[in-house]
Amino acid sequence: MKRKGITVFAGALAFAAGAWPGPGSVISSFRAFSGDIPTGAYRDADYVYVISVAPPWAYAMKCTPTGSIVGVIDFPGLRWVPEDPDHSYLGSSYITIAVESGVQTFSKTGGPYVRWDHRELDETLGYAHLPGSPYYYVGVTPYEDEEYIIYRFSTAGSLISSFEPSYGCKLAATDGFAGAAGEYLIASGSPCGVYEPGGSLVATFAHQAGRSLYGGTAGPGYPASWGTTLWALSTWPLPGQVYQIDLGNGNSSAIVPASLGKVKALFR
Repeated sequence: MKRKGITVFAGALAFAAGAWPGPGSVISSFRAFSGDIPTGAYRDADYVYVISVAPPWAYAMKCTPTGSIVGVIDFPGLRWVPEDPDHSYLGSSYITIAVESGVQTFSKTGGPYVRWDHRELDETLGYAHLPGSPYYYVGVTPYEDEEYIIYRFSTAGSLISSFEPSYGCKLAATDGFAGAAGEYLIASGSPCGVYEPGGSLVATFAHQAGRSLYGGTAGPGYPASWGTTLWALSTWPLPGQVYQIDLGNGNSSAIVPASLGKVKALFR
């Protein structure tokens, strides 16, 4: 496939046997690489979108969960690095992306941004929203002290709370972790931290996807029996490599449904 004269390569789906069952194991992976800079993976009910940047424009390669590219969506005029995409608090027709200075929201059909919120937040590196939740999360490294802070906003844009995480700067929000239903925020790194909405650390988990994860989204697993999984890029070994990572929410996981207390006991 060609985009602006650049060949786009899509790798075949690879199912991993997994060195261990449960959270952190790689379920599958594929490569979607255009030769530009990949910055994030977004998963909705149907597709995986690999966000890439070639200044002064950004775009998304729209892929099936097995890695076949079915289209390219342009986001013209994006002059900031698209750091971390996720579900939009405006609804399922949109993608919201952390863009260094706040968050920008785009239609899934492409085109310029339709909203640009929190422009006052410098060095915005992470964004996450769980569809249906009254909250969304924005991760920032302020210039003045360089401490990473996660802000929790209402979907109306009001600040609810904030906390300083110990793990990762790319964010994903999930409706379950290790079989315990609820809203959890994953700060992706190596290892990853799992938090309650108010900032209490629930668990940490290692992962098999190379080095640190970045630009990820929690979304429907493929196959669906995996429940909600984490779809993210890795900083190594190949650019544009998308990993599907087990969060312990499906029938295929060795971890049985658990209470929040049991989850904390398992991972601490």
